[in-house]
Amino acid sequence: MIPSKYKFRTQEIQLNIPREGTHKYLIESTNFINYSGEIRCSHKKEVSFSIQYNEDQPYIRFVQIEIQNDSFKFSDGSFAMQDIIKRTASVYKKLHLQVSYKGQILSIDNIEELQENWHKTKMYFESKYKGNQIQRFILKTDTILNSEEEIIKDISLYHNFGGLIKSMYQKYSSDSCSNTSQYLSTKYGKINTEEDVLLQSAKETEDVQLQLQSHYPKNEEYVSVNGTYNFKGILESWLQRAVISSIEKYGRQEYHNTVSIIQL
Repeated sequence: MIPSKYKFRTQEIQLNIPREGTHKYLIESTNFINYSGEIRCSHKKEVSFSIQYNEDQPYIRFVQIEIQNDSFKFSDGSFAMQDIIKRTASVYKKLHLQVSYKGQILSIDNIEELQENWHKTKMYFESKYKGNQIQRFILKTDTILNSEEEIIKDISLYHNFGGLIKSMYQKYSSDSCSNTSQYLSTKYGKINTEEDVLLQSAKETEDVQLQLQSHYPKNEEYVSVNGTYNFKGILESWLQRAVISSIEKYGRQEYHNTVSIIQL
């Protein structure tokens, strides 16, 4: 449970997903891509984030995300590893999504485009690189790109777009936690964790700050997440900025990952 700084007065707020509009965001993430070698990837991307509304489907939003500029920095690793990471990330350069009124991804409208992007990238990898390691990577990515459900899980990871597209549009209180689920990428694969979210402040200027926290498993700190979200507006709540950090603990070894999102 997240401790609240409000002791005598309970605040409550309802965040609402915007109907329409376009904003640009800067997403910066640092995460481990090779645990045995302790190799980290820092990825900075500027994205256009657009929401559209259809009166015939009032509980759905049509979301388009496009990476307009991005750059990578690696702590170590071969040219091949870096090339593979960069090219695979470009598969998600454009996303056309249907999102629920709570912010949950329901479906991918341009899934065939994503699969074609991966097919071209895969052909390049097969012609350029040899060995068991690249073959295992290709098989793993094939499994993801051949399934809409797995693609949704993948783009929902924090270092992809999980900090920007998230089930955050609900009611919050300063003395009791709301819940949302989140996929995390760890040393041993993807996990689905439940996050506690608490209202930290809601001002007359319609600035809303939320704090989130999770532990996986619940009774241990194998993976812990802490984050802060800031929204502007009540009737239409646009994300202004967010900072999320996670720690993976394996005995004495710790791995730190971070994501920051800023509206430009």
